[in-house]
Amino acid sequence: MQMIYRALLPLLVLTSQLAAAELQWIRVSDDGQKFIRAESGTPFIPWGFNYDHEGDGKLLEDYWDDQWPTVEAAFGEMKALGANVVRIHLQFGRFMESPTEPRQHSLDQLARLVQLAEQTELYLDLTGLGCYHKQDVPAWYDTLSEEDRWAAQAVFWEAVAKTCATSPAIFCYDLMNEPVVPGGDQRRDDWLGPGFGGKHFVQFITLDRNSRNRPDVARDWIRKLVSAIRKHDKQHLVTVGLVPWSLDRPGMTSGFVPEAIADELDFIAMHIYPESGKLAEAIETVKGFAAVGKPVVIEETFTLKCGADELEQFIDQSRPYATGWIGFYWGKTPDEIRPAKTIPEALTLGWLELFQKKRDEIVGQAASFLRNGATAHRGNSGSYPENTMPALESGIDVGADWIELDILRTRDGQLVVIHDPTTKRVGDQDRVVAESTYQQLSKIDVATDFRRRNGKSVEECPVERIPLLKEVLQRVMTQDRTRVSIQPKMDCVADAVALIKEMNAERWVGFNDGNLDYMTEVKQLDPTIPVFWDRGKETDIDQDITIAQRHGFEALVLHHEGVTAEKVQKIKAAGISVGAWTVNDPETMKRLLELGVERIYTDHPQLLLSLIAE
Repeated sequence: MQMIYRALLPLLVLTSQLAAAELQWIRVSDDGQKFIRAESGTPFIPWGFNYDHEGDGKLLEDYWDDQWPTVEAAFGEMKALGANVVRIHLQFGRFMESPTEPRQHSLDQLARLVQLAEQTELYLDLTGLGCYHKQDVPAWYDTLSEEDRWAAQAVFWEAVAKTCATSPAIFCYDLMNEPVVPGGDQRRDDWLGPGFGGKHFVQFITLDRNSRNRPDVARDWIRKLVSAIRKHDKQHLVTVGLVPWSLDRPGMTSGFVPEAIADELDFIAMHIYPESGKLAEAIETVKGFAAVGKPVVIEETFTLKCGADELEQFIDQSRPYATGWIGFYWGKTPDEIRPAKTIPEALTLGWLELFQKKRDEIVGQAASFLRNGATAHRGNSGSYPENTMPALESGIDVGADWIELDILRTRDGQLVVIHDPTTKRVGDQDRVVAESTYQQLSKIDVATDFRRRNGKSVEECPVERIPLLKEVLQRVMTQDRTRVSIQPKMDCVADAVALIKEMNAERWVGFNDGNLDYMTEVKQLDPTIPVFWDRGKETDIDQDITIAQRHGFEALVLHHEGVTAEKVQKIKAAGISVGAWTVNDPETMKRLLELGVERIYTDHPQLLLSLIAE
């Protein structure tokens, strides 16, 4: 695997600038519940690995000088396994010459690592201030007073932030792995907690509580380090890796009570290794961290105390409360481990196989969605009855990247796919949709008009019923090429978004309409869902652009007769995508494509795709 990856390195170097440009900055969503890509607004779910060593006990800084190809290979392997984030553990002693002087060579290597992350399109969780190998901790560091030690730590983070501030590949800065404020009144004589496997992962931020409130000490420490980071980097996220016993509950606690420190952090990072037979207890712990109302990333988990089957159950059951999971990778792929010969190998193999299995379910394959600019208007409605399942299926089959469909709400609260407020135009009965139950509407043949206009028999064009939006989403969610743009024809946006969230269908959907209230409501309910605001041919384009920017709309879709080169230029210059509706004439399609229109709504997606291909 390493040889294969090294063969690809020249290509990665050539494409590094492009990859960096494609990586989007990550931020917390406006509702404060999840992560999104800043430019597109699409969800980002951290799914990756702690890469702290290669299995031989050496830490990254022990080999990243003379074994750099090993690091490169590991990043390629983690990417191939499906990771989107890698957690790196930076050791204080390797980065600091003295309490006030960072080691430039280590900062240069860190910059090199950031560039590698950009090349492989992996985000970094940079965890700092590590003292994992006690023998590598500078003697002068342990003699510092609490005040001076915090000051040295601030110098560390200021230097790291200055090095990384401009890269979109940084997911977050994690101030320290598992910090603790000591309890009791007795002064400690050691800054490090007990060792585990020859490494000291727990670290105390003071030796003497000195009658202070423990969460106050934790909060003061966080503020000092965050302030150091913000001198150079005001954008990247900041967190701290918390032990599971940080919750304010009876028994041992760390002093880093989530409720007390959450306001100082962008999200909560917690570490938990579920025990076999105690999954309910583990989930309750995750719920406790989530209760503070900020995104929760399970920054460390592994098959340490349970099997892969129980860990899978834990991940599934934690999904309502967590929005990211990070396990471990130690330099060997599943193929290199098989067959496992030792218990540690078996545990690692079980985890890596689980990681690969769950990747698409957790993260999805957003990058695989088509982006060809062809929107099938009411499905492939030139060849099948509009807004029916065959039209939807055909839109997917011909390769449209979006299918536009219309929805209304029935008297009994069902969201149905139909354009007009009545069934008169398309069906063999005339019913008002909003005044009818779904059972009543389901008896109407909505292929009647299509059959009549095209001179087809029932054999050639079978009876079709009005689909439920839920049925459409269930079908669309079985593939990862085509998405659905939903056009609400009445005040039913909240119902539609609720259904989408219930089905976890966010990444398959967008909304379009000319009704500003409806489109604004979409963004208020979920800023990550794309909105394509439909506009008329004589609309005030400058005003439209201002409104679209204010509400975060992804596109302006103009009536095709109103599209001009000047309007296209203005919309694109504003950072907004430009589209046109609804176009079925090939010459008009060509004109719009030549003007730079990026999205065209059409009843004939196959025709449009053929012109795009030319």
